[in-house]
Amino acid sequence: MNFDISHHPAKISVIEELKGRSGWLILRRLVIDSFDREEYLLFSGFDDNGRLLDQETCEKLFNCQGTVSICDEMPSPVKDRLNIEAERHGKATISRSLEENNRHFSEARERLEKWADDMVLAAEKELKDTKERIKALTRQARLATTTEEQHKIQEQIRDLEKKKRRQRQSIFDIEDEIVGKRDALIEALERRMAQKTTTEELFTIRWTVA
Repeated sequence: MNFDISHHPAKISVIEELKGRSGWLILRRLVIDSFDREEYLLFSGFDDNGRLLDQETCEKLFNCQGTVSICDEMPSPVKDRLNIEAERHGKATISRSLEENNRHFSEARERLEKWADDMVLAAEKELKDTKERIKALTRQARLATTTEEQHKIQEQIRDLEKKKRRQRQSIFDIEDEIVGKRDALIEALERRMAQKTTTEELFTIRWTVA
């Protein structure tokens, strides 16, 4: 593949540095199947002096006009090195993907822990406030001077006792919800850890920049 940088309308510095040089490159498609499906097009290449081309440089080569010509068969050492570089690129991409997944999991776990703490603290505060109100009314009942006043206070205490039981049950419900969310988070992590990868070679070319 002969790439023409000389007549390209825009300046591409990294490609202009390759002018007059030749080499080889390979393009592979990497698919990572875990919790999400990720797909990457990975270039690996080098010039005839062994200088590596990074992903961006390879991509920008294909921004240039090019013509196809027949080239000699790829030497075995070149093929071996291309495969080594492509394997290294693929492994590095998989590693970055796993690190990114771990980061997302850590952030999700921290958000869940904060939400859980806030929910439990809020529910416990409501229960504590109700208990304090019951104590205050109980003291007030002991000082009541009429049967009517005593009856009114006891009705309030009865209603607050019902409320207290509901609030206790609410705390249990919140804790059950937290357990459920934690289980879902762990399940998502396990799916991410059980990732499968497939690699497909799309093409290998001999390149020249003029």
